Amino acid sequence: MRIRSLVVAVAIMTVCAPGTAHAGSNPDLGPVLTVAPAALDHALTCTPDLHDATRDPVLLTPAFATDQQSFGWNYLQSLPAAGIPVCSLSLPDEGYGDLQVAAQYVVHAVRTMAADSGRQVVLMGHQHGPLDELWALTFWPDLPALVSDFVSLATPYNGTDSARSGCDDSHECPPANWQIATGSKFLTALAARPLPAGPSYTSIYTKFDQLIYPQPHASTLAGAANIAVQDVCPLRPVEHFNIIGDNVAFHLVLDALEHDGPAVRERISDDLCFTTTMPNLRYDADAAITGLKYLAEVPLHLIFDSVTAEPELASYAR
Repeated sequence: MRIRSLVVAVAIMTVCAPGTAHAGSNPDLGPVLTVAPAALDHALTCTPDLHDATRDPVLLTPAFATDQQSFGWNYLQSLPAAGIPVCSLSLPDEGYGDLQVAAQYVVHAVRTMAADSGRQVVLMGHQHGPLDELWALTFWPDLPALVSDFVSLATPYNGTDSARSGCDDSHECPPANWQIATGSKFLTALAARPLPAGPSYTSIYTKFDQLIYPQPHASTLAGAANIAVQDVCPLRPVEHFNIIGDNVAFHLVLDALEHDGPAVRERISDDLCFTTTMPNLRYDADAAITGLKYLAEVPLHLIFDSVTAEPELASYAR
């Protein structure tokens, strides 16, 4: 742990050293952040124990939703209850916009969390949230030293045929839909580069994902521990959305957080097959209202945020 803290301290001093102007202006730190600093700060919310963290804090990045809609009823409850500091991102476009821009929020969040806690950060998310995080790790060279673990849930590293057919058939989709489609320029640019050295990588998925398919190919990340919940409990009825409340998936996440390296299936007890939901889930009126608001907003995003082609790759990624 002392070595890990030293790595974080050196990386932070590199980011904050006198004469580097603002984060991103130093070529060693990668592309300049074009999002306004106030917007970057506003998108990040953290639990009060971040500053006094005794273990690596977790950054939760959602997809096609706010942080509360994705994680307010599950990991934003369960991780703090386990004594783990947590921060979450809620993007202004709710994840429907260009994922290259969304990655800038991840860059700022990791730098902020590492500086405040003096520790490395765990990156975690659902669906394309981890793609925002992986893009940030890949193209901002100071980030890998600030990250200990990378854990994803139901993420389309190799694209999903549902987005490909949906965008091709309608000829219009929100930018993020184009980018997670099989064969997109965004995913091709990521696949052309090796995983950044340093963090441990775990991809958790379900073979019964109705949105991210075909599985297991869609969620297989080369160089990561790729584990389906059905590898632990065959035929477990987990789909794309309830994986973020599933108890087996939760214990795979905890296994990655509590050990050096990625999650290991053999450390997960088969007794969990007799359980359903993870601990400390929040079922109340506020959670129900948040869920209903999410459902009402989806068609609005599909109508008003759609474009006729995938966003062009940023110059640094070409």
